[in-house]
Amino acid sequence: MRRSVAIVLDSKGTGELELGALAALGNVQIVRAEVVRGQHATCVALTVDHPEPPDQLRRRLGDWAGPRGWSVTIAPVVGAD
Repeated sequence: MRRSVAIVLDSKGTGELELGALAALGNVQIVRAEVVRGQHATCVALTVDHPEPPDQLRRRLGDWAGPRGWSVTIAPVVGAD
């Protein structure tokens, strides 16, 4: 397993991020989640364990987040695998 930090940004105020919805991705385990809500945006920092390389996880999370109007970036945690 690898560990990464995924930043999910809802800058359009399109909706609430339901962490349970990540279950649809399979093989992604949330280790930690921090949510910051502003007046017009929500940012979620997720520490996740996952089996694939970070670029593949970025694509899967992007496919999941994009239709919801959210953007995603991934930063691998160095030395965590």
